[in-house]
Amino acid sequence: MRRFLKLNLTEGTLRVIAVVAPIAFAVVVGLSTNRVLERSVGEVWAAVLATATVGGGALLFSAFMFSVLERVQRELWRQNEELRALTQAGISLTSELSLGAVLQRLVDLGRDLGECRYAALSVLGPDGRIEQFVTSGITEAEKNLIGPPPTGRGLLGVILSEGSSLRLKEISGDPRSVGFPAHHPPMHSLLGVPVVSRGKVVGNLYLTEKAGTAAFSQRDEEVVRLLATQAAVAIENAQLYESQGQRAEEWKALFELGREVTAQPDLTELLTSIATRARKLLDADISALMLLTGDGSTAFMAAHAGLKTAGMQEMRLLSEHGLQGLVLETGRPVIVEDYQSDERLKNRPARLVAEEGLVSLISVPFHGKGKLLGTLTVGSRTRRRFTERQAELLESFANWAAVATETSQLYEKLESLARLEERERIGMDLHDGVIQSIYAVGLNLEDAAERLDESQGEVHGGLQKAIDDLSKVIRDIRSYIFDLRPQVSRVSDLPGALGELVRDVRVNTLMDAELKVEGEVDGRLDDERALALFHIAQEALNNVSRHSMASAVRVRLTGEGRSVRLEIEDNGVGFQVTENGPWEKQGIRNMRDRARAIGADLVVDTERGRGTRIRVEVPPVEVRG
Repeated sequence: MRRFLKLNLTEGTLRVIAVVAPIAFAVVVGLSTNRVLERSVGEVWAAVLATATVGGGALLFSAFMFSVLERVQRELWRQNEELRALTQAGISLTSELSLGAVLQRLVDLGRDLGECRYAALSVLGPDGRIEQFVTSGITEAEKNLIGPPPTGRGLLGVILSEGSSLRLKEISGDPRSVGFPAHHPPMHSLLGVPVVSRGKVVGNLYLTEKAGTAAFSQRDEEVVRLLATQAAVAIENAQLYESQGQRAEEWKALFELGREVTAQPDLTELLTSIATRARKLLDADISALMLLTGDGSTAFMAAHAGLKTAGMQEMRLLSEHGLQGLVLETGRPVIVEDYQSDERLKNRPARLVAEEGLVSLISVPFHGKGKLLGTLTVGSRTRRRFTERQAELLESFANWAAVATETSQLYEKLESLARLEERERIGMDLHDGVIQSIYAVGLNLEDAAERLDESQGEVHGGLQKAIDDLSKVIRDIRSYIFDLRPQVSRVSDLPGALGELVRDVRVNTLMDAELKVEGEVDGRLDDERALALFHIAQEALNNVSRHSMASAVRVRLTGEGRSVRLEIEDNGVGFQVTENGPWEKQGIRNMRDRARAIGADLVVDTERGRGTRIRVEVPPVEVRG
């Protein structure tokens, strides 16, 4: 049949041959047999034998030619069907823009065109490894039993590395085969074709278990190669479309984040927004943003999204520990496919990572004015290969974290400048207000002295008023002095420093102030946490003296278990926490920020007419990874 096809004979030509050839055969045979047979058997029998010979030969030849015609017609019909299917495949593939849908459509078409039981399509990532593996003919239950998709070893790797087609009657008979995993369905025949785009292998199309025969044919290979050519174009188009859509989402997220950074002064909310957006855009399970302390020795969790364990949510670690430590050491992004087996992290603690169930991660550093500020990390609880492109995107988010942190520090400096201006104002008030009040009291006393000869009752009343005015002036001066106290930058003895604060309150406000220290506190707090607690107590006592109208305040410092607790309680008028009152404006926000910076919880318990209690619970410093 194939010989006839190679002669390029049309169906009409074959039909003419089928009619003309028997006639020519009859004429030749008739002429030759008449002359030979007439001499031996006579004219009548010669005619009979000639007729029989011609008739039989014509019938045989016609039967042969029509069988050839039938086979040619079947072959032509099959080719037409294949061409039609390929045309329809091209149309359907170019009309689909979703990469996942394109891949599944391709593998289903390959299975239909190759008339086989199973088909699969692998797509390579930028690193040359299999990034996606799509199958047809295998159920989801079978996939789950088989386990992870292939990585490109054995015969699949041969097609990837050589970039040429592979057709086998028996897979196990090839020495390059590495066998199948457990629960894998039996497979014998194989047809593998590379998917080539712009001269580069971008994937492979595999067919197995040819239906009705033991092996795939040359024609099968030709058809699947044509499909692979269409597949290359369709995959490239879908990848380009998805890439453009992804880029648009990235630009939109970065633009919105930039607008948020310029409009939102709260650092905690900004960092949380950055972590949440990074997790969503990179399709990760978790994100974690850690900031370095001022001396760069410790990193603490500033914001996170998706974390489930308290250990990770409250994580503090030395700057040389964990994945973040590796990032801070190198100053470069680090991509980890499997945390537990990565040699770079072999000697770095991984207990909390394992408890969280994290496997694959990307972590990037961010800087401000040439100084490391912290790290931004995203992770997956299933194994996946993060790309360099995703690391670059994460760095863009981290840069916004640097801008937010630097902006927050600038706000703090501006607030410090505002406090200096406030002190200038207080100094002016002391000069223009308090001193003038004292001068007025002096004039009243002079007037009282001039009226000594008058009734004693009037003199006594004037003197008492002068005394009351002087007491008020003294209280005002003490309040101003309390506002102008020097700022502390280091606390080596927290109980002693708190004692000084309480004594200042007692002297300057005439309030009943008391400090009580319980349990063991020394050695449980590093310098950063001790200083933060001191400033929280300082802010709270300042608010008590200025706003509470209290007559007594109690400060309690307790070392309990492995934590330290600070409590400040007064018997003043209290306030409503939800109100935007003076406490919220003057101190609560600052105290909350300081507590959050050291990983502590600040609780305000207050009610109008029943006083206020502020409690700060500080967890111990420990190295975790």
